[in-house]
Amino acid sequence: MRINKLLLILLLSAGLSRAEGVFSDLKATAALDMVSPVYNSAEKTPLLNMRGAELMFYSPVDHLFDGQLNFAGHTEGGEFFWELHEAYLGSSKLLPRSRFRIGKFFLGVGRLNQIHQHDWPFISAPKAHERFFADEGAADVGLEYTYLLPTENFIEITAGVTNGYCYGHCHGAGQRPPRPLTYLHPSIFFEGDTGGTLLGLSYLNRSETGGVTTHLVGLDLTHKRRAAKVLRWLHQVELYYERQGGDHVETEHELGGYYLAQNGLDENWSTGLRLDAFSHLNKKFQSTGERRGDLDFALVPMITYKSSEFATLRLAYTFSVDTTEGDADRRDHLVELQYSFILGAHPAHDF
Repeated sequence: MRINKLLLILLLSAGLSRAEGVFSDLKATAALDMVSPVYNSAEKTPLLNMRGAELMFYSPVDHLFDGQLNFAGHTEGGEFFWELHEAYLGSSKLLPRSRFRIGKFFLGVGRLNQIHQHDWPFISAPKAHERFFADEGAADVGLEYTYLLPTENFIEITAGVTNGYCYGHCHGAGQRPPRPLTYLHPSIFFEGDTGGTLLGLSYLNRSETGGVTTHLVGLDLTHKRRAAKVLRWLHQVELYYERQGGDHVETEHELGGYYLAQNGLDENWSTGLRLDAFSHLNKKFQSTGERRGDLDFALVPMITYKSSEFATLRLAYTFSVDTTEGDADRRDHLVELQYSFILGAHPAHDF
């Protein structure tokens, strides 16, 4: 209830300020993301799910600093909850070739983790992303700094340190870990005649109460090729390896990722295919202790209609297979329909 009152006050304040000509640079955005699981062989789900809604406010604070405030709502247990999604102060003018932000934000690692869910190029996250980045994405409170190297090619290095109390979606403050969460994400951009390629590497280290430590390393690659206003090709790849364990916990090794190929037919229509893979590398038979083969994979064809950059209608079919040595393969089918739209201005993505 308190968060709803706060949102109402913010909206009224923003409206009154703009009407009086104060804070004329303040921009407000509302985004709604609805997903309908038309068919799901694994479980019964609601016909229409209000997956998420966002209210975002962003503006220059003064001639040096910028600020952003983002509230997100989602359905959980049949009820709709609002929570603080992002809230940070940043600048790209204070230090040469640098930008930073301090507050709560999605960690600057990988590709998908830095994009809000309603802006994803597909409906549901690959299993690797759900496993390594806590479903929608990993956010935390801390400081992130990015430096652009003085080289001919575009090369920048992002480093961050955050509290580590909560990794992903949490209700409550979480528990204090033995040490803060740290991450590093260097990236390089290759420019082409009709597009470009962005290549990044990720390293993330976090610890939890109880002595469990996680090391995550990964690679992300995004390639875009345009013809006039049409995004003819989008290739997006993410691959991650995670080692998780502790003094009194058996170490787990996991490997997973996805590859997306999207073809733009014209300014409005596009088709795509995503290939997912995930494996527990050290799964064992309980009886003998020998290594047990394990591989989950999925094929996700999709078709997307965008009437503009502010409205998206997407249909996707997911065929997933869980193969574990010694057990019968499990096959699941999921058909999803997504409709999302944006009201107001929307900050542009880096690439």
